[in-house]
Amino acid sequence: MALGKIKADTLEHSTAGTVDTKYAVSGTVKVFYDSKTTFGTADKSFGLSSSSDAGTGQTGLSFTNAFDGPFYVAAGMIFDTDGSILNEQSLKVAGSCEIRSYGGLNGGGTASAQDKDIEIMITGDLA
Repeated sequence: MALGKIKADTLEHSTAGTVDTKYAVSGTVKVFYDSKTTFGTADKSFGLSSSSDAGTGQTGLSFTNAFDGPFYVAAGMIFDTDGSILNEQSLKVAGSCEIRSYGGLNGGGTASAQDKDIEIMITGDLA
């Protein structure tokens, strides 16, 4: 059985109007990762082939579909009240990245790598 193609420049909703398909291709979140119970393990995810505990405060993410090189951006948050921060990505390549989390900033403390409950979304152009 042959597979067909749908080609369109815009998508139209009966009451919400239209959107250019370029937005659907280039402007949407491609990867979502939510870890609240076991560090390095996704409780909810989209666009991930795997996640792993890559060390204290380090989460490895491998994408289902590679990006167009390391030209993508992650945004996220940590669920903690100790003044935690999230480092965007390191070891960033087309098909994977590593997210780093730090804690201990409340009261003027020094940040140290810590396993934290995190949510990340990544956007960019796919290859």
